[in-house]
Amino acid sequence: MRTIFVLIIVLVGGANALKGAFEGLLFYLWIAYFRPDSWMWSATLVQVLSLSFNSGLYLLVRSVPTLLSPRIDLRTSLLGIFFILTGISAFTCTTDPTSWTRWVEFAKILVIAYILYALTCEDVKRFRMVVLVISVSLGIEAAKQGYIGLILRPGGINENPLPHLGDNNGVAVGMLMLTMFFVALSKTTTRWWEKRIHQFFVLGVGYRAISTYSRGAFLSAVAIMLVYFARSNQKIRAGFGAIVLAGVVLSVLPQQFWDRMGTMNVSSEEEMEDSSRSRIHFWRVAVDMANAHPVMGVGFNAYNANFDAYDYSKGFYGKGRSVHSMWFGILAELGYLGLFLFVSMLLLSVVATQQVARMAKKKTLPEEYYFYAIGLQTAFAACLVGGTFVPWHYTEMLYHSICLSMALRTLALAEVAKTTIAAPVVKFGDAPVPTFRPAAATATRGQAHA
Repeated sequence: MRTIFVLIIVLVGGANALKGAFEGLLFYLWIAYFRPDSWMWSATLVQVLSLSFNSGLYLLVRSVPTLLSPRIDLRTSLLGIFFILTGISAFTCTTDPTSWTRWVEFAKILVIAYILYALTCEDVKRFRMVVLVISVSLGIEAAKQGYIGLILRPGGINENPLPHLGDNNGVAVGMLMLTMFFVALSKTTTRWWEKRIHQFFVLGVGYRAISTYSRGAFLSAVAIMLVYFARSNQKIRAGFGAIVLAGVVLSVLPQQFWDRMGTMNVSSEEEMEDSSRSRIHFWRVAVDMANAHPVMGVGFNAYNANFDAYDYSKGFYGKGRSVHSMWFGILAELGYLGLFLFVSMLLLSVVATQQVARMAKKKTLPEEYYFYAIGLQTAFAACLVGGTFVPWHYTEMLYHSICLSMALRTLALAEVAKTTIAAPVVKFGDAPVPTFRPAAATATRGQAHA
């Protein structure tokens, strides 16, 4: 049954992709986020068709005109510099032979992210369609697992990883960002049935995030609730909805969940559980790596390979460990320059959503722009908080979100420029000057004399 479902999607999506580059983008996003190879019982069909590779290659070919006429501004320039820096870091890395191979995969992510921006910033309907495809593709299985856990195993832990998001901590961050995507979609549709579908996804995906038992997810959930409430135009309704959602989710969580969340509140290092203490150690190792290689870092995605050489505990926490933080991961692997670029891109993304929200509140933009902006801004809050505890710095969803913020800002500026009618300004010398009319003057004098 799953094979038939995937085959139908491939046939319909593939036929639609033949229409143009944007349709090819939608087809690629479905494959990238739905991941039929990991969803099907047997991935033979996907492997034979090489869906991910072929859809990406097709999109790249159809987007050649877009790539040959790049949109250059501060945000795209930072993305381009970051692309170059990661490539140089991977090429010069001598401690991890897989660094270059991993960068080639990451380079595809950045190129596709830019194509997403360039093709989406032309029409707000395209923007919505991209958000919709990403959300539904990633949300179908997530919501299903969420509702199964909520109904059949209330309070049970869900540690299922996702290849493109990582372990349960990375999945939690992605699910919370996805929750805000569905909130934005529900706020920007006029069809009541579509609104209810998106709200249905909100509960399922939100519970999927919390049921990971990730402490970072718990902090991220608190962050997005606070940000969304603060940014909402209808605070009473937003507060009521958040309370109801939180009540449904939290009411089924057992004491085991709260015991795990309670380990975040400690009074001394001796009271920390091993995972919390180890994270602090991994972060200190990352700082040592950055201090030893401040410009280029130890190499793209090479923290694990370099951990043993910089581990001053001499293997107390194991060998080849992960950094467990996107901030310290970027710092160690790309140096202080890489961290500056990374933080700048995220900061400008949040600023872009704030600019759009402010323009929408002033009624210079349609209201839907406000909900898109707040949805993205709140999703970034989940990423900024949750990413502190998980190496999420090379995740495809993060860079797609960055480019979605860029596209939304470009769309908003174009909409304002289109609807704003400038009042005519009279400059010095433009006003008509009275002319001397001797014939009329002579006639008037003659009449007066008579």
